[in-house]
Amino acid sequence: MLIRRTKQAFTLAEVLLTLAIIGVVAALTIPAVITKVTKDQYVTGLKKAYNTVKTVERAVVQEHGPIENWDVTGATKDNFEKYFKEHFDIIKICEDTQKGCWPEASERSLLNGDKWPADFNTSAYYRFITSDGMAWAYYGTGFDVDVNGLKGPNRVGRDIFYFYAHGNPLSFKPNGWYWSSVDINANCNTSTGDGWICGAKVLTEGKMDY
Repeated sequence: MLIRRTKQAFTLAEVLLTLAIIGVVAALTIPAVITKVTKDQYVTGLKKAYNTVKTVERAVVQEHGPIENWDVTGATKDNFEKYFKEHFDIIKICEDTQKGCWPEASERSLLNGDKWPADFNTSAYYRFITSDGMAWAYYGTGFDVDVNGLKGPNRVGRDIFYFYAHGNPLSFKPNGWYWSSVDINANCNTSTGDGWICGAKVLTEGKMDY
């Protein structure tokens, strides 16, 4: 006797319930995954920017001696062209009030969301873009860098960081490297901190956990 077996199919209600569950799980997990991936990109960018600064530093020290001996009393442009220009892979330069090499004030913010209105489109800053897409602003013996160029969020402690010559002997380090009296974790609080010394935290820990 031939026994026919019938296949059990999912009902429409079961399919809809399954899709609803998948949607809820995706809504809860995908944003977190995207945030982590984005933060990892900022960390990678910061590490690359730091390596660039240190490579430039070594080259300039070999040519001009220790940082303590550099004469940076002249105009920003003169200082940059004398010591640094030939060692960066620059594809665009913005001089004086020219725009297009650094995020505008209306687009920039501190880590806590407060606006950062400083005007970079002046001769006080030497602004340029390197071949890797990073935006730089040089002043004295310090470098601001936006590791993903003019793209957002243009936020201090996320994609904007600062390196300056500090210590004995002088050497370029991320802001906050030597600040033992400052609570770095508090500065990297997204609700209250300005984010200016988060570069030291990120490079020390190898992650962005804020």
